[in-house]
Amino acid sequence: MDERTLRVLELDKILYALEERCVTEMAKEMVRSLLPSWDLEEVKRRLKETSDARRRIEKFGSPPIAGISDIRAILEQAQRGASLEPNQLLTIAKTLERATELKLWLLKGDVDDSLKLNAERIGDHAKIVARIRWCIGEDGQVLDRASDELASIRRRIKVVQQRMQQKIHDLLRDPSIVKFLQEPYYTIRNGRYCLPVKAEFRQNVAGIVHDKSSSGMTLFVEPEPLVEMGNELRMLQSDEEHEVAKILRELTTEVVSQLSLIAQTLDAVRRLDFAFAKAKLSQDLRAYEPELNTDGIIKIRRARHPLLHFQGFVVPIDFELGIDFDALIITGPNTGGKTVTLKTVGLLTLMAQCGLHLPAAEGSKICVFKQIFADIGDEQSIEQSLSTFSSHMSHIAKMLVRADNKTLVLLDEIGAGTDPTEGAALAKAILLFLNKRGSKVVCTTHHSELKHFAFRQPRFENASVLFDPETLRPTYQLVIGIPGQSHAIEIAKRLGVPTEVIREARKQLPKDRKETEELISQLTEERQAAEQLRIEWERKVKELEQREAELKERERKLQEEEQRILAEARKQAEALIKRVEGQAEELLKLLRKQLAAPQFVPAEIRQRIRQMWRQIPTPIAHSSETLQQPINDQILAIGSTVRIRDIGVVGKVVSVDSDGKEVQVDVGGMKVWVSASKLEPADEKLTTTPTQAEVAAVRVKKMISVPKELNLLGKRVDEAIEAVEKFLDDALLAGHKSVRIVHGKGTGKLRQAIHDYLRSHPQVRAFELASLNEGGEGVTIAYLQS
Repeated sequence: MDERTLRVLELDKILYALEERCVTEMAKEMVRSLLPSWDLEEVKRRLKETSDARRRIEKFGSPPIAGISDIRAILEQAQRGASLEPNQLLTIAKTLERATELKLWLLKGDVDDSLKLNAERIGDHAKIVARIRWCIGEDGQVLDRASDELASIRRRIKVVQQRMQQKIHDLLRDPSIVKFLQEPYYTIRNGRYCLPVKAEFRQNVAGIVHDKSSSGMTLFVEPEPLVEMGNELRMLQSDEEHEVAKILRELTTEVVSQLSLIAQTLDAVRRLDFAFAKAKLSQDLRAYEPELNTDGIIKIRRARHPLLHFQGFVVPIDFELGIDFDALIITGPNTGGKTVTLKTVGLLTLMAQCGLHLPAAEGSKICVFKQIFADIGDEQSIEQSLSTFSSHMSHIAKMLVRADNKTLVLLDEIGAGTDPTEGAALAKAILLFLNKRGSKVVCTTHHSELKHFAFRQPRFENASVLFDPETLRPTYQLVIGIPGQSHAIEIAKRLGVPTEVIREARKQLPKDRKETEELISQLTEERQAAEQLRIEWERKVKELEQREAELKERERKLQEEEQRILAEARKQAEALIKRVEGQAEELLKLLRKQLAAPQFVPAEIRQRIRQMWRQIPTPIAHSSETLQQPINDQILAIGSTVRIRDIGVVGKVVSVDSDGKEVQVDVGGMKVWVSASKLEPADEKLTTTPTQAEVAAVRVKKMISVPKELNLLGKRVDEAIEAVEKFLDDALLAGHKSVRIVHGKGTGKLRQAIHDYLRSHPQVRAFELASLNEGGEGVTIAYLQS
């Protein structure tokens, strides 16, 4: 990639921003050596790495990279054979610990992306880290536990030191010694315990002189009784130093044995740090991954120059190239944003090929170019005696030799700095040459001839930067398809040029130039109006798409919830069926033993039945059509075989009530009252024969909903007795301990008949009239056998 292009497009400033977001020096080195790639697959890999890192940051937060040091120099020192210092070993341990934490952080959540490979490259260093931590403390000192020998030596050193301190304190308390001292204290000189002896009394204190004061009046004497102990201490300290050195050599050897694995870990860490730095830059720029191609297509929406973005003021532009045209000529006033547009297109292309996201809308497209050339700015060379024009032509000449169909060329103020006519002619020739080579070209100019040239040439297009005629200020918006105006006269007027001069300047304009300028102004206004309509349409489309997405998401959640509820209900139903089946089998065994009184179910069985059927949810009520089906006369015949339609069991008709709406059916020796509309002849639709367990369960299911009160008001005696008979049967099966029978006061005839019936009923253990507040003589409470 052309170095001058990288410089004039200011890629180095973007890389500096990227470097600032790196944590480790190793990753910063990667940034400093980063260059755009022209290999499509490599660029895809780089961009995917950035996207994967950003997704992880947005999902899990910032990675734990802080605390990882650049230990490469320490490892090189160890590889050369030098023993590492405790602090160096401690730095290695901390770095490897943090690398392991980073690995665990990356592998959580089982995210399978491009970062996972580098995470898995981080080695297992638990053994060497544990060994270093065992031997070296946080203060960088080798611990006693590093070896048994070191612990033994240090214990002996403490013993000797304690003896020496005791001895020197004894000497300081000895009057025969103290009188020869400058002060009653001791000091340590060269590792030896010494007393401050007055110089004139040197002969009075036996010992070795190790130092003297600056005045010479005090000698620091090691007392003779301490000399031998001092020698012993010095030997022990020497042994300690040798043992510590031995431990450090062993630790260094262990580090050296893992150099290749540690180097692999460091390489993985630096690549991960580099990837997360790119992701952080992407977040700060509010950038997105572009779609790549090698067809020369650039199509970016809402693109922002990243350096202007950091400064806080930037006008987004929409730009395209390589679809309907291959050369774009941008015209417009000075300081209107032409050069910024050139730099934005070039810099964003370089960023993409470096693997960086673009500060533009999602869906932007960028071509991976093999070469990018940019001639931007005034680089007049005094040393080479080159004018501005010569300097530009020198650079352009080199571009023309190397340009091909994989090249993007950016030319600022093409043909400027010389005679306008010759400059325009030269500019046309250059553009035609590059177009013939298949290069993609974006250039800026003030030459009006190039505007007409772009209209006439195929695959060429005009563009302009907008200018506000009211404020006479540029808007920095790029409009493709309409040539720009320089607005030189308007700007001169705004800057205070006399009105007479302005008027004369307008007169000097060629007539066709005036007409062209007016046409351009009209086209610009129409374009702006159309742009406003497009923006409004896009806004409405976006709102509709968002609404549609919300509705689809709501529908998806409802479907998921429905599936969840159905699955849960199905699971509960299956478990319930299994449980009830088991209980029904047990119930059947008990029922088979009740041979003496088939119309009666003992209390124990009734209780088991109630417990079993209370587990079963109440079935959904049948529709009115089912309840109102016509009654077949055959099912009203005593002794006929019928099927209970709701629950599919078969029984014999025992009796029918007076109005023919209720039928008593004997199911497996148990009598149940069923609505006649729910019965059908057994020989018409009978497909299976129910088991005795099913018969018992169905019978109880029917009886379980029996109320605890029977109202007989208005009935004749014979009707009332029949109703009481059915009511008591159902109440017994339902497990009621007591029931209320409302018969009214009247003449007392009905009450007496009911009492007589209750006395003769084998399952009524007692009965009585209700209390006054519960009905008095008009209500009888019957107590049933449990």
